Amino acid sequence: MPSTPAPPGKKWVCVAWITRGGRRIYAKSYGKKAFCFLVDV
Repeated sequence: MPSTPAPPGKKWVCVAWITRGGRRIYAKSYGKKAFCFLVDV
């Protein structure tokens, strides 16, 4: 989880991979455990 708390009405979602241009990008390839981003609750 990121060190900053999520603002009201949002929550953090962390995933091990994301899809960009039809290709799977793994966080481990970038020295990370996961990619984290904010989503609406």
